Amino acid sequence: MNAILASLAVLLGGAALTALLARLPRPGLLIAMLSIVAASVLCLIAALPLLVQGHDAQPISLDWPMPLGQARLALDGLSAWFLATIALLSGAVAIYAWSYLRAEIGKEPVAVLGAFLCILVGALILVVTATDVALFLVGWELLMLASFFLVAFHHRRADVRRAAWTYLIANHLGTALFVLPLFGILAAKAGSIEFQAFQPALAGSPEGTTTVLFLLGLFGFGTKAGFMPMHVWLPVAHPAAPSPVSAILSGVVIKAGIYGLFRLLGWLPALSMSCAMIMLAFGMVSGVLGVLYALAQHDIKRLLAYHSVENIGIIGLGIGMGMFGHTLEKPALMALGYGGALLHVLNHALFKGLLFLSAGAVIHATGTGDIERLGGLARKTPVNAAMFLLAAVSICGLPPFNGFVSEWLLYGSLFGGTWSASRLVAWVAAMGALSLALMGGLALACFAKVVGAVFLGEPRDRTIQAHPTPAFMRIGMFIPAVFCVAIGILPGAFVPLTAGGVRVVAGLETGETIRHMQSMLSSVGQLTLLAAVLLAIITGLGLIRRLLLRGRDSATSPVVTWGCGYAHPSERMQYTASSFAWSLIHSFRSLLWPHRRVVSPAGPFAAHAELETHVPDMAEHDFFSPLFRGASRMFRMIRNVTWSGEPAFHTKPVEGGGRVGPMRVLVVGVLTALRQGRVQLYMTFMVLTLLVVFLVAAMESPDSSAPPAPPAIHRVNGVLK
Repeated sequence: MNAILASLAVLLGGAALTALLARLPRPGLLIAMLSIVAASVLCLIAALPLLVQGHDAQPISLDWPMPLGQARLALDGLSAWFLATIALLSGAVAIYAWSYLRAEIGKEPVAVLGAFLCILVGALILVVTATDVALFLVGWELLMLASFFLVAFHHRRADVRRAAWTYLIANHLGTALFVLPLFGILAAKAGSIEFQAFQPALAGSPEGTTTVLFLLGLFGFGTKAGFMPMHVWLPVAHPAAPSPVSAILSGVVIKAGIYGLFRLLGWLPALSMSCAMIMLAFGMVSGVLGVLYALAQHDIKRLLAYHSVENIGIIGLGIGMGMFGHTLEKPALMALGYGGALLHVLNHALFKGLLFLSAGAVIHATGTGDIERLGGLARKTPVNAAMFLLAAVSICGLPPFNGFVSEWLLYGSLFGGTWSASRLVAWVAAMGALSLALMGGLALACFAKVVGAVFLGEPRDRTIQAHPTPAFMRIGMFIPAVFCVAIGILPGAFVPLTAGGVRVVAGLETGETIRHMQSMLSSVGQLTLLAAVLLAIITGLGLIRRLLLRGRDSATSPVVTWGCGYAHPSERMQYTASSFAWSLIHSFRSLLWPHRRVVSPAGPFAAHAELETHVPDMAEHDFFSPLFRGASRMFRMIRNVTWSGEPAFHTKPVEGGGRVGPMRVLVVGVLTALRQGRVQLYMTFMVLTLLVVFLVAAMESPDSSAPPAPPAIHRVNGVLK
């Protein structure tokens, strides 16, 4: 624990010294990055022994300058796992940022960004090591404020300012409406703000109370994590922030919400199956819609932001199956569900951090993140192309990399749930397995689009001149890449380290957790090893071919006699990213509601044709934006005492038209059908009502596998009946 205090002191000193050197940005930035690297090493020194040995560290008490007692920091299996995740990615990002941000010296206040990065990492350490509500909320608030200023780094742009305020308002609403009431109820029931008092105080609580507490945590911490539909800040904040900040936001900041959810589940007794079903529903919706929206994006960082939503949904699937195991007293489901979710927390931080760093290298080299303008970068930045491809294979859940291992554990929990005696649990687990398979297939299509459009083919915009990736940026990307490979090839060395976190959340002994995981690891290790050998053979053959063709003269090389017009391709003869993905987007048009604007060629000598596709986020455009516009109009109406919300003497014409959202179309269609008296609609409502009744009855009925209760014995007139 002394290493934790030393890391906080290093970060605080680094932030203060960097702020003092604001007029000397280069040394200030260097001090900030070195402070983060040093703090990351100290955090790993503190966390790794706990993860390996499986015991908790002694807490440290500090004098608290407020009338709230003492501030205590402690590490257990859960906080040590998240602390190691924070340290691994933060150190890599700090090394990468030294080269990335040097180009901004003299243009932007890079020293200020370095100071806020130190504060951000320190706030993350406070959040995962705090043992009371007050210190946790201090770290939580510092985390939000530091992230706000980092997102607003390029504040001169209107879209960046909007993204920063969207992030701050969304996270503060989640905290004010859900997190604060949650901690208020917990503190009132326990009579203390210490975390260790919450679990005994909640033992034996009514099911309604625990359900309310779970829902408060799901919506409050889920807003930070990015579950749909609370994800609206993610797609706007990630593209607006500098790429090192985007990697931190996606890799570890959103995991603070997952940490809060895990910590809450450790305090609560076994929840009802309805809570587990809600958790799985959020996971399935977030995962499937996240990858579908990612498939439709044209900006590389916005695309990766939606993949963060997808992977948060995958983590939600594991949490939901762990909750099912806790409710049904199935240790295997708890071990595989919670353990797979914890492993995916680390894996996502590694491969998503690497993807954002690689995307940042693309933007650094070309000056744009527009996928439609890029192409052919593998020839100019081969190392970055290899790093992006490695991370893309990892996020798609393919062997031999780390994403395959965590998803294999989650498949194990989902397939294990399908064998449950409860038909409802089996049905929901099967739906979860199908959704996870769908996410993997769509993610593969999405990254085939990105890799093909950005790194392969010919440049689509000849004005873009790319330069090689600087050395420190390559080193920063190399660190998570090594761990992506190591976890995939040697899963037996990393997966058991999650047992301490499972013990904190579910109370499952470390040995029992490892025993259940070993049954899944025996096969996954062989699969990843075979995939690694196959990949090595393919890579070796490619290198041999390259060496054999290096000295061949172009005059003696084979001549293509007929290449169907593709012997000398140009940028106009290759697929765009939008055209590559349009068939899939069109297949899911009832979920995505895409816009497609076409200017068709006309006449025998057509000179102009145009095609534009756009997929707006339904949660943002059709729910939150109208809600906030309505609230804003209501307050303007009160202030100006007019129906339009504008002063009567300064009324402006109101524009009509625009996008009609799916919710409005659905409501109008239903009302029209009811008014016209369509029998088909009445029958549909009757069938849906019966399905809801049957579902509620199935949830409330006792388990069919339980033995029947013995008949009651009554005495009537002295005779037993």
